Amino acid sequence: MSEKKCSLLVLAIPVLATLGCAARPRPVELVALEKLRADPTLRDADRRAFDLLAEADDLLLRAHAAWDRRDTYAARRDALLGQIKMKTALAILQAEYAQSQSAQLDDKLAIVRDEDARLEDQLAIVREGVDLLEKLRATKAAAAQERKTMTEQMASAKQQAVSERQKLADQLSSQQRRAEALDGIRRAELAIRTAETVQAPRYAKVKYVAATNMLQEAHKEFDAGRWDEALARTALAQSEADGGIAVARPQYERTAELVANRARDAALEADASALSGVKLRLERAGDLQRLVVVLGGLFADKQSVLLPEGAKTLDSVKELLANYPSYPVQIAGFTDDQGAPKELAALSLARANAVYWALVTRGIDPKRLNVDGKGREQPVADNATAGGRARNARIELSILYHVAQ
Repeated sequence: MSEKKCSLLVLAIPVLATLGCAARPRPVELVALEKLRADPTLRDADRRAFDLLAEADDLLLRAHAAWDRRDTYAARRDALLGQIKMKTALAILQAEYAQSQSAQLDDKLAIVRDEDARLEDQLAIVREGVDLLEKLRATKAAAAQERKTMTEQMASAKQQAVSERQKLADQLSSQQRRAEALDGIRRAELAIRTAETVQAPRYAKVKYVAATNMLQEAHKEFDAGRWDEALARTALAQSEADGGIAVARPQYERTAELVANRARDAALEADASALSGVKLRLERAGDLQRLVVVLGGLFADKQSVLLPEGAKTLDSVKELLANYPSYPVQIAGFTDDQGAPKELAALSLARANAVYWALVTRGIDPKRLNVDGKGREQPVADNATAGGRARNARIELSILYHVAQ
């Protein structure tokens, strides 16, 4: 079919439709085909899909002819086939149009990408400028901080100097308070041991237990470096111990056998006098008496390990103490004055501990024993001579007992 023929057909469709309507209603398929053929979009399709459109127009004419012959089936069939041809032509046009649109969009996307790259380059330049500004700001801030730090360091140095002076003063005060606390502990221990001589654990148990508990608390405070608290607790411990002595002494004196006590004390002194290689002295303060057994030659010079001869001496001392198990004993170490005071105090305490353990391992109850290191205190001879120094380097075992009146 030629293009001229198709054009004439388009013009004839309305006339055919008018004639058909005068006779009877046309099938919906034929009406739909006529509306589809009137779509202005098919003006492009007739050039790009001419064969399909020509076939569709031919089917349209055949459908009209069939309708005129009153062949409804053929009219509807040809109309449906014509719709398929026209819709196919229209789909081809739409596909070509979509392809054209896609190409246009690709071109636009390329332009957008180029613009995005250009903007990224500009943004990088701006960021570089911002980084430079940030570095400049950081440099200024660092300089200001450095000036502030130097000022603070100068102020801190001045404050530190003041603090060091105060620290030295505090240390001096702390050492003094420590010495007072240590002396308080010794006095409290002596008070408790004195209470034991009048059997306070038996006759004044509440006060004795309170005193020993308070002394333990004082030791804890002392070990923690809280000197004032330790001193306060030692005062309470001593007060409780003294109260225990006041309560226990009358009962002890009433229940103690005076003759037996005197005989036992005399026997102790006699047995102690029989020891070889020791010296004795008696010290009495009121009704409290000390039998002091002075032991020399137990250690080599500046050493805290017992010599073999010293061990033999302690064997005899052990026998004495075992025969009188109720007597508390104080073990005190002394040195000459050859050395630093702190080192000598430590040496004397180490020697006293060596004697303590020697007696404990020989069966003496450790609860009876109290250990102390006196260092170079309380010399008994002149330290200017070797003999005097040897006499001063000694161990004193103070056997405590109560003298009944």
